[in-house]
Amino acid sequence: MTEYNLPSLNNYSYKPLRMQVYEVLREAILTGKLDPGEKIIEVKIAEELNVSRTPVREAIRMLELEELIEIHPQKGIFVAGIESKKEIDNIFEVRAELEALAVRLAAANLTDQQKSQLKNHLMELETATSQQNLEKCIEVDIAFHQIIYEAADNRWLQKVLDTLFEQITRFRSQSFSRRGRMDEAFKEHQELYNALEDNDIKQAEEIVRCHIENARKNVVKIFEDMTTE
Repeated sequence: MTEYNLPSLNNYSYKPLRMQVYEVLREAILTGKLDPGEKIIEVKIAEELNVSRTPVREAIRMLELEELIEIHPQKGIFVAGIESKKEIDNIFEVRAELEALAVRLAAANLTDQQKSQLKNHLMELETATSQQNLEKCIEVDIAFHQIIYEAADNRWLQKVLDTLFEQITRFRSQSFSRRGRMDEAFKEHQELYNALEDNDIKQAEEIVRCHIENARKNVVKIFEDMTTE
């Protein structure tokens, strides 16, 4: 029978069970523990998490609203996947424009503290890259971009970027695992930091567009490999 190997819930948490189940499932989807297209069996999830089916059902509805889960009548519940190369291209086309906007807004707002945080993240990324620490690279990459989003100081921009980020997060581990991608990504972040430090907005925008395009190419290759298996 299917085993999801989900982490146990916190018995001492103040959060409602539906929220705890939602967070566990969401994390499993975004980190790739649950693969795109994988079938979700409510009763099995409930058994693994030692809860009734009600909070599982409620959590699944919440994830469906975020388009992380798809419910197909007569077929079942599945982890949402990316349907085509065109969908990938569309996601990254929008993300490239919004990341460039975020960089442009952030350049005018970055505080000394935020610049220091970016520098620290860059140093962490360098260490993680030299150690080929995949999990740490992904963690620091996300944190680096979040500082820029915060500095842009536009909550609607951040909400949209976060949504786009989540749609491709499931491919991040495969993307960073591709030969040379960690080193390439570190170099791109280093160049972006230098451009922001020099307040060279045009250069920063060009770098972030290049960074997103390289990420797109990697995700497309992963998608093509998955669909030809």
